[in-house]
Amino acid sequence: MNKKEVKYWNHFYDNFTVQESSDFSKFVMDYFKNYHLDKILDAGCGNGRDSFFFSKKYKVTGMDNSLELENRDNFEFILSDFVNADKKNFDIIYSRFTLHSIMDDEQEKFIKSIYPDTYLCIETRSIKGKDDFRHHGDNHFRNFTDINYLQKLLEDNNFQILYIKEDKDFAIYKSENPICIRVICQKK
Repeated sequence: MNKKEVKYWNHFYDNFTVQESSDFSKFVMDYFKNYHLDKILDAGCGNGRDSFFFSKKYKVTGMDNSLELENRDNFEFILSDFVNADKKNFDIIYSRFTLHSIMDDEQEKFIKSIYPDTYLCIETRSIKGKDDFRHHGDNHFRNFTDINYLQKLLEDNNFQILYIKEDKDFAIYKSENPICIRVICQKK
């Protein structure tokens, strides 16, 4: 992420606080409710709201390069770039609204850096919604995701797709209801 984007997200989180966990975090928690997993990396955790939610059941590391979290009593926070970070020893890599914040080459690097047997959970904005209304505007970078590109990228990097869906009603915020893609997969 370039300095302009880091500055945007620092300003965003200084002026916007959401404490309730996302619908995607609840979806992921429910999906894995009968699995015996221990550690989650929240890649691009923002203000840590989903990290905090997951910390009720898992050991969580939240990672973001845009701000230093002050209140992180229940999980570890690392100020770093999630694309290049070591992802060893995590059972789940959680990526909500982060894949569409990086370029294609960074997406490939991120996907390739995940270790075998690790689950990857992605929620990203679909290219099908690139012209839809966005509550927070268009003054920051978005690399809208094509579901076919994402599926091929995952399969080419030895991921077994367990769940994939592209639809509305995943990430409703005020008057915004973007088309998103949700994926749960595991690296083989």
